[in-house]
Amino acid sequence: MKEATEEIWPDLRKQFPLQYDRIYLNTSTIGITPRSVLDSMYSHMEGCEKTGDIGHSTKLWQDVKAGIALLLNCNDTEIALTRNTTEGVNIVCNGLSFNQGDEIITSTHEHVGNTIPWIIRSKRDKLRIRTFEPSKESKETLERIAGLIGPRTRAISLPHVSCASGQILPVEAIGNLVKNQQIFYFVDGAQAVGNIPVNVDSIGCHGYAASGHKWLCGPNGTGFLYIRKNMLESVDAHHVGAYSNIGDFSLRNCKASLINSAQRYEYGTINTSLIHGLNSTINFWSEIDHTKVWAQNKQLTSFFRLGLLDIGAEVITPTESSSILTFKFSGLHYEDLQQKLWKEHKIRLRGIYEGNFNALRASIHIYNSCDEIRRVLQALREAVTELLK
Repeated sequence: MKEATEEIWPDLRKQFPLQYDRIYLNTSTIGITPRSVLDSMYSHMEGCEKTGDIGHSTKLWQDVKAGIALLLNCNDTEIALTRNTTEGVNIVCNGLSFNQGDEIITSTHEHVGNTIPWIIRSKRDKLRIRTFEPSKESKETLERIAGLIGPRTRAISLPHVSCASGQILPVEAIGNLVKNQQIFYFVDGAQAVGNIPVNVDSIGCHGYAASGHKWLCGPNGTGFLYIRKNMLESVDAHHVGAYSNIGDFSLRNCKASLINSAQRYEYGTINTSLIHGLNSTINFWSEIDHTKVWAQNKQLTSFFRLGLLDIGAEVITPTESSSILTFKFSGLHYEDLQQKLWKEHKIRLRGIYEGNFNALRASIHIYNSCDEIRRVLQALREAVTELLK
């Protein structure tokens, strides 16, 4: 197999501190942060400790939001910095206004972070959650969603890329479906940003949340939320404080105003070194040709898919997918295979219980190579043979 980034891959790989004695295929959970980003965070944190400075600056916030806006194709005033995707989910879930009996549509492939908030909200306010199973065919998925939409539908919440299967959902077609309806359209982009191109304007969503620590390979504890400018008043800010407001405020006069941007969802002191690291992460990616990385990931994923089929695996992920492959072997529990691969080969995969798949998930990214995929396939062949004896 000819590697799309074969001339630059060795130099890219050296920029990550990941040990060479292991094969890491779990970016969907946690991406590996480049050395340059780690160094910038350490330097920033030490500088703050030397001077007693909190490190929060308007320029830093503007720079990082401008970078995120370029990634999502939106305005930087539509971006709020969060700690992870789940925080963004909670801001939307708890900020929307519902009446008893209103309905939310979501999928059976949701991550726990985009499941628990909606369940708790529905129990508290007596809402109804309606679910659909994503089909391997985009047209059928769209039909299933359309069939659930009714007069009480108030929100649709679903993943851009399924954490369970790696499938890319037809988010733009869904956006067109709800375009002229009074339905808040929210997308969980945790498995998309840094994995595939994202354009929230083309998607037509009202809200989009993602993390810095997955496919962007940024620091843990970073994330961001997009709220379309004209939807700010539809998502109430419940957790507010310093940085949420604009102008003077007064307890005596009960006077305070929220800023007219997504910054209203930010509040209080946070670890500014993480934000500095997120900014460095975005700069890291700006210096790399994304198309080459995505092409490399796509080639490796295709190569891995063919190899899995050759050794008898059932590949759950449809061909219309990202750099994630979910697979299983008949007669094996995913935990047994997962543990054996880690203990004997130091191959890191994530078990998938979402969607009742009983499967393993491989996430292929910038620090993986064709040689590693060959070694994983050989290890899988041997492990499956031994476990099925």
